[in-house]
Amino acid sequence: MGFKRIRQGQKAIIINRNGEITKIDGPKITYLILSKLEKLNRFVANENQYLVVKYIDGHIEHVKGPCCIWKNRFEHEVIQVKESYRLDESQILVVYDRDQKTNEVTRRLVPGPVIFVPKSSEWIHQFSWHAEDPKNQGHLIPDLNKFEILNIKPDFFHYHVKEVRTLDDSLITVKMMVTYEIRDINLMLEKTQDPISDFINGICADVIGMISKLSFHEFLLQSSTKLNNLDVFEQLKQRSQRSGVIIKSIIYNGYTSSEALQTMQDNSIEQRTRMRINAEIEKQKNDLKNLRLESEQKRCKLESDLEKLKLNFEQKCSDMKLKFDLENEAIKNDYKIKLNELEEAAEYEIEVKNLKINEDYLESLKNLNVDLNKYQNELNKSKFKCEKLYEIV
Repeated sequence: MGFKRIRQGQKAIIINRNGEITKIDGPKITYLILSKLEKLNRFVANENQYLVVKYIDGHIEHVKGPCCIWKNRFEHEVIQVKESYRLDESQILVVYDRDQKTNEVTRRLVPGPVIFVPKSSEWIHQFSWHAEDPKNQGHLIPDLNKFEILNIKPDFFHYHVKEVRTLDDSLITVKMMVTYEIRDINLMLEKTQDPISDFINGICADVIGMISKLSFHEFLLQSSTKLNNLDVFEQLKQRSQRSGVIIKSIIYNGYTSSEALQTMQDNSIEQRTRMRINAEIEKQKNDLKNLRLESEQKRCKLESDLEKLKLNFEQKCSDMKLKFDLENEAIKNDYKIKLNELEEAAEYEIEVKNLKINEDYLESLKNLNVDLNKYQNELNKSKFKCEKLYEIV
């Protein structure tokens, strides 16, 4: 009994002594007589959420946000705020729907990108797959990976095939990494609940089948070639094709063995490494000697070539000097011959002129009525002699 205040933004119900219910929206002040006031709790969902409302009559309603519902215990049994499913372009939801009339269940795929809110008659498929132990790489734990949103992008996992026995009874653990991609979701849902489990079985069958035919030494020689080749894994490929998932690649990440075998292997590796280092050192020494010999040969060849060039140069200089001397001598001889010819021509011309002068002189004497014979005789008697006497007719 008394006054009760309902603030703005609040709601309440009043229950009287007859059990009748009255709803009140604030702001308001009311006086209660033999009645009880109960404030209602508000449940709010934003644009990325939705409300799951379970009524007292048993039916359930999903209300997409943004929305607000005040919980009334006389109408609502439970109200929950849940996140909507936000999918990108590489994600898919598997949704089941039950027909209210026929109770028939159908399945559909909801691809992204989308913000999805299921109806009250729908539920989401819950996947439960093997997943890698975060504390132990290569060890897969069943049902560790539980999820609802299926990622269809290529993914990978590590797996270690333990206690694989070789042909000579050596126990080893083979480390593998598998990359896969989901191609047919409906086929995968029909054929398997956990494709990773199928992959594990296929890898084990293929690895054990291959290594059991090889000795430990043969395994060391062929492992990197064979275990990286997807064609070798027939069981794995068959299981993946049947489940709608393709294997894109498989990678061999090495192996581990028992402590004793590993010690032997380490010693063998150490010896081989030491031998390889010694061989490399010897090879480097031989390469250095060969390099020195090649350098010496090149130096000798360069010196020989230089000497040849020097001799050729001297020979060419000698030939050029000899040629110059011969040409100079020939020029001198030509000059002498031409000089002699000029001298002979000059002497001849002088003689011709002397004869001409003598002839002119005798002609003048003749014109003076001088007896030339007598004149010649006189000349002969004198110290002057005339070498020739020409008779002028």
